[in-house]
Amino acid sequence: MPTISERYSGDSRMALQVQLTGGRPKEHLLSDEPRRLSLFQLFGLAAGGTIGSGWLLGAVDADHKAGNYAPWAWLIGGLVMLVVAGVMVELGTAAPKTGGLIFLPLQSSGPLVAIVAAAGLWIFYAINAASESVAMTKGLSSTLPTPLIGAGTTLTPWGWVCSLTLMAVISATNLLVPRLVRIGNSWLTVLKVAVPLLTIALFIASGFDHHHGGGARDGTSGAGGYGAVLAAVVDSGVIYAYVGFQGPLDFAGNVKTQGRLTESARLRWAVYGTIVGTTVLYTLLQIVFSSRQGQWDPGHPDSPYTQFAFASSVAWLGWCLRINSVLSPMGAGLVFTHALTREVAALGRAHLTHRGLQTMRTTTLRGRDVYWLVLAVDFAVGVVALLAMGGRWHTLVAADGVLTLVVYAVPGVALVSLRDKLPPVSRSRNQARRHAAWVSFVLITLILYGAGWTVLWHGMAVLAVGCVLLLGFPVLARQFPTLGRFYDAREHVTRFRRLGSDPAAQAAACLLGMLALLLVCTLFGNPEPATPHRLAFYLWGGGVAAMALAAFCGMVWASKRHIGEVEPLLPPPTSQLREREQGRSREPQP
Repeated sequence: MPTISERYSGDSRMALQVQLTGGRPKEHLLSDEPRRLSLFQLFGLAAGGTIGSGWLLGAVDADHKAGNYAPWAWLIGGLVMLVVAGVMVELGTAAPKTGGLIFLPLQSSGPLVAIVAAAGLWIFYAINAASESVAMTKGLSSTLPTPLIGAGTTLTPWGWVCSLTLMAVISATNLLVPRLVRIGNSWLTVLKVAVPLLTIALFIASGFDHHHGGGARDGTSGAGGYGAVLAAVVDSGVIYAYVGFQGPLDFAGNVKTQGRLTESARLRWAVYGTIVGTTVLYTLLQIVFSSRQGQWDPGHPDSPYTQFAFASSVAWLGWCLRINSVLSPMGAGLVFTHALTREVAALGRAHLTHRGLQTMRTTTLRGRDVYWLVLAVDFAVGVVALLAMGGRWHTLVAADGVLTLVVYAVPGVALVSLRDKLPPVSRSRNQARRHAAWVSFVLITLILYGAGWTVLWHGMAVLAVGCVLLLGFPVLARQFPTLGRFYDAREHVTRFRRLGSDPAAQAAACLLGMLALLLVCTLFGNPEPATPHRLAFYLWGGGVAAMALAAFCGMVWASKRHIGEVEPLLPPPTSQLREREQGRSREPQP
């Protein structure tokens, strides 16, 4: 019996479209989604995913990397994330789709670019649960009698048991009714935000302890000064602390269509409000740490702020911080694990991975829409990442930062490529979108370059493993019939054979080629980010920026050619959805 794509061999456009949708009709990918998320729940997703363990543990590494310039690392990270978020919000509101971080690059640039983005997103979401479980273990180590953290911040045997158990708890919690998970996370986020705000207010009101601070350091020696600020952004967990703002965009197709605020306004308030608020929050927390670091004992399992509270005889605040050091990472892990189920489901529906991950049998559990099989696979990925990286929070965070930036670079290409297919906007706004897209792409590439060779190659190695698995499993399924019965994704990797004529392969080649050249530039221009050679650092950095701009233009050119061959399947704009909902509400009830 001929395959579905062979039935349409007379119409290449139809065949390509059928291949991208897995042989299912357009309505399968663009069916109406339940729109229940309020502004409060969107803030819970954005702030809940952002405020995790980064603010508890990131200040120490940022100070170690950048010294007195550490607050600048948080400001730079926040500004970069604001530019990146602007691009992602514009794309997410123009084409609101749950799972859009994978679905929209698929429509703009084809399956190969989507698979690269999916590999990065899948692993960095799964690693987040692993890193947050390690942070929770650190938070519990000061209160439990059994030692969980050994010398050099490594996990003891009981620490491994605790971290794996907490990962299982995060996954199991997502088996509850999704609505309860989102509401519970929103109220948990209120607590997570209140505790650090209270900490800042009390310490600033009591005055800075300059006697115990690090004022003797001039920021140019020991910690690396300005040259290490970019390294601190990625390597110390600054970027890691900001990731999570995209939570509402993961559920852009589930935003309420009723009320005074439009869906686009709700998404913008949640995302921009979270980034601006956390930028101020993290910068002030770093200033508090820098002013009181003399009261911090690196060998103590408590977070620095907990130690500051007990040293200042504010025991009740210390206990609040100890509780929050467990609840804050858990809340972030819940958000990432919950969002990943929807992104993987979109990956399966687009026929880029095993579609059995999102069938009715594997997505419902006693009537609850919980994607239990996806949760099990994600847990396994997190366990492998935790074991491979030795249970070290800093290593997990560094890899997560690299993968995050690669994923965040792709929406800019999709926004510019799909410009003619999105709802019309003013000429000035259209130009602003295009400029913000390429600026964010270049900034992300420069931040990756500034991270240094060691961090970058580790992250790229993890990304390469994910790409090989997603691209290679279909080939193995063809070779081994037993595996083929369980894994039915298309062999998209074979499209590289048509690199000269296939625009989807050309777009992926531009992305992968840029990442490979970025590794080379980092090896020669920034091998040791702590003490970079200033002239070589800036010369190679200029080359990296030019290379990133060329890669962006190449991806857009190839993506537009792909769109000309395969009509993209885009959800309607939020204005049409609102009109549809209003029309339904005016219909007479039976």
